[in-house]
Order: sequence, then structure tokens, then C-alpha cells
Amino acid sequence: MTDRDAQLPTPDTLSLLLASQGITAPEAQAAVHAGLQVLQDFLHTFNARDANAWAHVLNYPHVRFAGEQVTVWDNALDYAASNDLAPLSATGWAYSRWDFIRPVQADATKVHFALQFTRYDTHHRAQQSYQALYVVTLHNGHWGVQSRSSYAGILAPGAAF
Repeated sequence: MTDRDAQLPTPDTLSLLLASQGITAPEAQAAVHAGLQVLQDFLHTFNARDANAWAHVLNYPHVRFAGEQVTVWDNALDYAASNDLAPLSATGWAYSRWDFIRPVQADATKVHFALQFTRYDTHHRAQQSYQALYVVTLHNGHWGVQSRSSYAGILAPGAAF
């Protein structure tokens, strides 16, 4: 099982989801599709433990709300430098996977996604699941995750996991 096995909406389900959320404008629907690709890239680079690639699927400043902290990274270099995944791996974590991703609001340049992810160990056993809200934006021609709010807490000071 990989991060690409996520429970993404099928094309038919996505059409119904968008309609139910009132996301009917073609440019907003295109933004949702771009945002879904960004989220796939986000999880793929995270699971690959590639801090530099992970940093480049974000937009800056990037904001994370977790625990009782708000962490802001001004650029990709700072983000990558603060995200060594060794502390997370030390917990037994092997990879994460999206359980569901639901677009809840969108326009041509921003999409809010309600989602849930689960962390797994090397035996593919679920460790913990967390709900979150991710905001994906189009900034200077680049689609990226601009902010995240989750209930995952903070494992290491200044880290994004």
C-alpha cells in the first residue's frame, strides 16, 4: 500500500461532491483538480522523506496550526531545513496515507480541503489517524499547500509533522 492508494474521490463522486458543495464554476472545479494533485504530491514527497521536494509542494509563507502552536515558514529552504523525519521514524512510522479528501470550498485560486490521514508502521498497521483542514492556493503561478490545521500535535519543535 502506498500514498497513491489514497481514498480519493472517483470522477463521478467528485462531480457529486463539488455540486453538493456549490462548487460549480469551471475555474473552481479546475482548482479542485489542481489541489488534489498537490495533495498527492505532498504525501508522496513526505513519505519519500525528501524534505526538499516536500518543501516545493508548498506555498509561502506556509502556516501550520497543530497542538497549541502556530508555526510559520517563510521559504522552502527554511521548511526543508526544519523537517528531518528521523523523530517521526523513531516512533515506528513508515508512511502515511490519506483516508479521505473532500473539497469544501473553492474558487479559481484557493481550495479548502477537509481530510483525514493515517500514519502506518512497517507492518502496515495503522498507528493513528488525524483530521485536518488544508488550504491549497495558486501563488505566483504555483499551486501549493499554503496552510494546514490538524490534530496531529507536534512531535519535534518547529517540525511540520
